[in-house]
This record gives sequence, structure tokens and C-alpha cells, in this order.
Amino acid sequence: MTVKDNIILRSFAFILLAYALLGCHPTPRDARQTAHEALENARIQLDSGNKMEAMHLFKDAERYGLLADDTLTVAYARFNIARCLGVYANEEELFSLLKAADKGFGDNYTERAKVMTFWGDYYQFHRQFDSAEVYLNLAMDYAERSGSVDAKRSALSAFHVKCFNAKEYKKSGDYLQQYFLTYPPDPSDSVLMYYYHNMGNVYYEMGNMDSTAYYYGRLEDILTREEPDCSAQNESAWYYGALANFAEMRGDFEKACEYIYWYEKHDAHYDIEQQKNNLALISHKYDAEVMQNELNEKIIHKQRVIILISGIAALVLLAFLISQIRLARKRKQEAEINAELFHFKQQNKALAQKDAEHEQIQQGYTDRLSEALDKEQQTMMLLDIYLNNSKKANHLNDLEHSVFGKKDHWKAMLAVVEEKYPGLWETLGQKYPDLDEDEKKSFILSHFKVSRQEEADYLGTTVNMVDKMRGRVRKKMDSGMKSTDFSNK
Repeated sequence: MTVKDNIILRSFAFILLAYALLGCHPTPRDARQTAHEALENARIQLDSGNKMEAMHLFKDAERYGLLADDTLTVAYARFNIARCLGVYANEEELFSLLKAADKGFGDNYTERAKVMTFWGDYYQFHRQFDSAEVYLNLAMDYAERSGSVDAKRSALSAFHVKCFNAKEYKKSGDYLQQYFLTYPPDPSDSVLMYYYHNMGNVYYEMGNMDSTAYYYGRLEDILTREEPDCSAQNESAWYYGALANFAEMRGDFEKACEYIYWYEKHDAHYDIEQQKNNLALISHKYDAEVMQNELNEKIIHKQRVIILISGIAALVLLAFLISQIRLARKRKQEAEINAELFHFKQQNKALAQKDAEHEQIQQGYTDRLSEALDKEQQTMMLLDIYLNNSKKANHLNDLEHSVFGKKDHWKAMLAVVEEKYPGLWETLGQKYPDLDEDEKKSFILSHFKVSRQEEADYLGTTVNMVDKMRGRVRKKMDSGMKSTDFSNK
């Protein structure tokens, strides 16, 4: 495989891997649409009273909202999950959701006011009224900043309930009055019934029966109309119950029985109407749910295709990486073998060069020694010739002059010795300083195994003197060796 092929294969594998990684999740547009549909359907289920299904859909909205980076949708989903969990939920889990929702709403102070109101309701339900007041004050502040009348009404209503449960009836009534004043001069029957009913409850708990009778009477006037508005009619069951209790307290049992009858009738009617409304809402949103299911199926199908492509890409990339690793190992082994071979060749070359130099040096020494021996042989031959002549002295001088030129006989011999043993003369002087010049000459001549007479002739002395000189040399050299061993010890 060529380098170009490797580059093309690598690029193809990386493109497939990138496509697989980018496509493993739905597109932001698909995820955002799915999140919105899930959020809307969850609200329908929550209004229908089906909290389990609503919780499931709110969690889907949260998940797809995170994929689409839709902060507001995620905040709505988390707030509604907290509402589904309700006041009986785990405090840590509930507060985590509420904090995340409050942060996610950002500058949307209307929704943040709702979060704080729900948080305050949680605390007042658990009889932690001081904490409830803190969060309800935050809710009121956010409502004022948002300018939302609905958010302000929710906060005032929550303050009224908190104070009523805390038995602060005067403050409860004040908050209820502020709540009522947020509506226009001609509010709906539903608002009037809520106001009269709760004001009657406040005065009842305060023991002011005249005011209680006034507000319950106004409530009774609306309930006994022939055609109250639909919302008031649906909520009237709760109010008939309050009127029945008040009539019973006053001893008007006939009126109490009548209100109990209407309470049970309207309660059943309310349940039937609620079921009809639920069915209508679910039917109205059926198409949206079908569209959501189809979208989910498309996303799942898309994910399966992408997972298959990503798996193939991963296998191709894995095979490519394995081939590259094997190729790299093979190249590394070849490089190591080439390096060892090159090193071996360099060593052989260096050894061959050293052998050649050594052989050249040996040849030079051999040539010089042969030349010296030839001269010595010629000298000995000439010496034999001249010794047989009667004019020995003159012929010896002529012989020395013809062989050694103007050099001294001994210096000529020493030059020959130096060729074979460089520095021998200086070494003897350093190692055996007691030897004099003739003794050193005697030692060197003895190395060439010349006879005593030949040595005496070289040194210009007698054989007897040569024997004595050799004895002195051995004695001095033995004493020098002993002194050296002693100093080493």
C-alpha cells in the first residue's frame, strides 16, 4: 500500500467517524420540536390528573430540550416535574429542580415568580411559615419586576393561604383584599365566589359571625342564580359544602341538607364535566401526539442507520489502525536490522583498516631488521677477511669507516637496537640507575647472544673484564628488582 493510498484511506475513515459522531443524536431542530410537543402533551396530561404520564412526558421534554440547548423548555419541564412531585416529594430532589428552573428562566420574572410561589407553598404546607414568607416575598418581588398581574395574584393568594394556616387571620384577610383589587370592577363569578368564600372563612375563624354571614350570603346569591358562568358552576361544589357547614352551625338543618344535596350533585356534575373536558383535550391533541410518535420513530430509525454506519466506520478505522501498527512494527524492525548491519560493516571496516596499518608497521619493522641484519652479516664477513690480514688495526678502521661512515661503532650498533626496541637505552637508565655506560652496553650485547670474545672486541677490552662486567650487571639488576618490589609493598 502506497503513501497516497494510506492518506486516502485515513481521510475516508475519519470522515465516516466524524459523520457517525455528529449524527448519533437528533438534529437540534428535531430535538426542539420533540421537546415542545412533549411539553404541551405533558401539560394536557397534568390537567387531566394523569401525573404519571405527565411526569414521563415532562422528562422527555427535559431530555430533548437539553439536546436542542433550549434552556427555556428545560426550565418549564423541570418546574412542572417539581409540580408533579408535589409537596410530599423529597426535599433535596424538589429543591434541586426548583433551583434549576429558576436559573433557567433567567429574565423571565413571571415564571420565576411562579417558581418562588410554589416553593413558598411547599414550606407553608410543612408548617415552616418563616421560610415560606421568604420565598413568597421573592415571588412578589419578581411579580412586580415582571409587571404580570397573574403572577402578582398568585403570590397574594399564596400569602393569604399561608397567613390563614398560620392563624394570622387579619393579615390573611388583607392579602385577600389586595388579591381582589387586582381584578377589574366587574370580575367574573368565579373570582367573586373565591373571594366571598375565603373572606367568609377568615371572618368565621375570627369569630365575626355577622361578616361571615355577609360574605357567605353574597356567595349564596351567586350560587342560586339561574345561569352563573360555566367556571363558577364547575367550582360551586366546594362552596356548597362551606354553606352547608355554616347553615348547620346556625341550626338551619333544612338549609344545610339542601346545600349538601347540591354539593353532592355539583361534585358529581363537576367530575363528569372534568372527564368530558379531559377527553376533549386529549382528542384535540391526538394529532399532535401522533406527529410526535412519528417524529420519534424517524429519529430512532435515523439513529439506527447512523449507529450502523458508525459501526462500519469504526471497524474500517480499527482495521486501518491495526495495519498501520503492523507496518510501523515492520519498519521499526527493518530499521533496527539496517542499523545493526551498518554498525557491523563499520566495525569490519575499522578492523580491516587497523589490520592493514598493523601489517604495514610489522612489514616496516621486518624490513628494517632485515636491513640491520644484512649490514651486521656483511660487517662480520668483512671482519673475518680483515682479521686474516696482517694489517688488522688499519683494516679495522677502514672497515668501520666503510660500514658505519663517520659514526662511532657502538652508536651505529645502538641505532640498530633502537630500531627494534625504541627507548631501550633510556629505559635501562631509569630502571637501573646504578649501571654505568659499559655495563649497559654489555647487557644489550648479551641480548644478541654474542660470545665473550666478540663482546670484548666490541667494547675494546679483555674476556676477563667482560666476565667481571657481566657479574656486576646481574648483581646490580637483582638489587634493583628487590628494591622495586619492596617499594611496591
